[in-house]
Amino acid sequence: MNGKDVVVNLIRMNGSHLVSRSRLQKGAYLLNRCGAKFELTFTYHHYGPYSSELTYGWEDAQAEGRIEIEEETGQHGVRYSVFRLKHSGEDPENLGDLSADTATKLVRKMGRFSDTVLELAATIVYLRENGYGERTFEELRMRKPLKAAGGRIERARDLLCDLGLKEDAMLLDSPAI
Repeated sequence: MNGKDVVVNLIRMNGSHLVSRSRLQKGAYLLNRCGAKFELTFTYHHYGPYSSELTYGWEDAQAEGRIEIEEETGQHGVRYSVFRLKHSGEDPENLGDLSADTATKLVRKMGRFSDTVLELAATIVYLRENGYGERTFEELRMRKPLKAAGGRIERARDLLCDLGLKEDAMLLDSPAI
């Protein structure tokens, strides 16, 4: 599944409305880890796992009139994007290798957590998969010291467990936390 179709279907599964580029990127990354097997490459960027193919995907979907993207200003002058599906279309049978029903349930679980917790969960998985192993949380705290405070790591563990990524969440049981 290409970036454009992933974007459109993720927006659809979020009730035709999705707020923040980060949520779109991290949601796609975690769905991929949950078995969607998208044909996307993720690298580490400022806010964790990032796929340029998703960025091109939302740009292409917007150019084709499938979605609209509004830039808004939030607290402290921080800009964010609001993605809206323009035409409902047919619900997909699958999202990558996941059934649409399974993917929708996973998206809803992610929706119960803040963008920051979603970012931390995706970053934990990314760091673990990219050679940090038992040093994942030390690295996470170094890269995101403010975000990793205030019980957010524990909520990231809850999210990973909810998504069935217990192997990643178990790292959080180590004494290093």
